[in-house]
Amino acid sequence: MPLFRRYALGMELSDSLFKLVEIRKGFRRVRLTQAVTHPLLPAWTGKRELVEQEEMIYSIRDALAGRPLHTRRVHVSLGNRHVVTGIWKIPEMRMARMRRWIEKKVFPEWDLPFDDPIFDFEPLGHVWQDGDQQEVVVAATSRAYAEELVDLIRWCGLEPVSLGLSSMNLYRWVDFADDSTLNHLAVLHLSRMGVEVSLFYQGVLQGGFYLSLSLQDHLNGHPARPDMDPLAPVLTETSQVESYGEALIEKLKEAEPEWLVRELWKPSRVWMVSGEGVDLSTLIPFLQTRVAVTIRQGPGADALLNEKHLLHSSRWLGNALSAPLGAALKGVASR
Repeated sequence: MPLFRRYALGMELSDSLFKLVEIRKGFRRVRLTQAVTHPLLPAWTGKRELVEQEEMIYSIRDALAGRPLHTRRVHVSLGNRHVVTGIWKIPEMRMARMRRWIEKKVFPEWDLPFDDPIFDFEPLGHVWQDGDQQEVVVAATSRAYAEELVDLIRWCGLEPVSLGLSSMNLYRWVDFADDSTLNHLAVLHLSRMGVEVSLFYQGVLQGGFYLSLSLQDHLNGHPARPDMDPLAPVLTETSQVESYGEALIEKLKEAEPEWLVRELWKPSRVWMVSGEGVDLSTLIPFLQTRVAVTIRQGPGADALLNEKHLLHSSRWLGNALSAPLGAALKGVASR
């Protein structure tokens, strides 16, 4: 029934790939109508600034050329590499006052890597007794970076309507596509240069961090073979994947903040792995032999594809589109 159809775009810029999905929400179900994955030149610097903008714009425009998109309004996923999260205790107050309190009281005490923060926040749990303090998770990024990213996306011919946390988009996709109840969830989202780690308790974000972990360091003498499929993993040999897995475990043990790492390693925690660059069918069984927590592969997008798209989609599609799918789901839910 066309009257009930809604279309939304979700987008992720990883350190090596441009990812865009278009989903359609009909009267009864959601369908994936477009999926674009396009390799990029190195796009990010350690200073959280966009580089090589002109080359990136032309590359994305080429990837979108001829695509019959039903909308240009896009919901953008912002990764943990560009976001700082923290949990703060503040006096109990209304939500409207809470934002002003965070601006005036929290940020002067917070050692952020930028001096122009924009932020969002969410209270954790309830205040049970008068006079108790309210725990609040705050996520901040650089205003200059966010504005630069929005301008770049517009130059690509798209219209950003929201800039959301990759953490929340990943959780939104898991909540939509996975039937199980996961009260203590950690999402590990892999890319070619690092790993985004996000922790949740009963659906509420506890915090997240980014780990630098390059796939190139684990080729073990096997040169990376060019592939026509941008989602084809770089690490496929068992020795490569195990080398990467060992390095990942060590990085996760040494990460900061310490309290969040302690939460990550609790036996009740379920790790869900998504992303691209590594053969997950080899990585996840290997990790499971090394750690005491339960590890699962994130849900894929096959259920959203019709037979034609299934036939022509990448064999590595899997859950590589988790973040943009979660962003697009926000779009069809908010209209």
